[in-house]
Amino acid sequence: MSLPKQQYLDSVRSNTSYPVFRGIIGTITLIWYIVAAIEAVGALFSGFAQMRYSFLTGVGYIIVGAIAAVLTYAVARFLKEAALILADIADSTVETNARNHSGQ
Repeated sequence: MSLPKQQYLDSVRSNTSYPVFRGIIGTITLIWYIVAAIEAVGALFSGFAQMRYSFLTGVGYIIVGAIAAVLTYAVARFLKEAALILADIADSTVETNARNHSGQ
């Protein structure tokens, strides 16, 4: 992204009309990241626990858990970006309409 676009986006985000919504986005994303970490740790513990009975089953638990953790993390990142885009659109629309209204 070019510097002027990034500067404008930073300006929109710092002067948002929806600070609570943006805060909730961050909180929900943090919760999803914690869930991904718990999945990863749980996969390791359950995988190593299963290795007592079957090595391949334990490795399978670890691999499936790691994939689930990565997917959870990726979905969290995607949903955060999508929600921020919506907030950016709303803020830009409000800003444009305010400029047009004050110019009348």
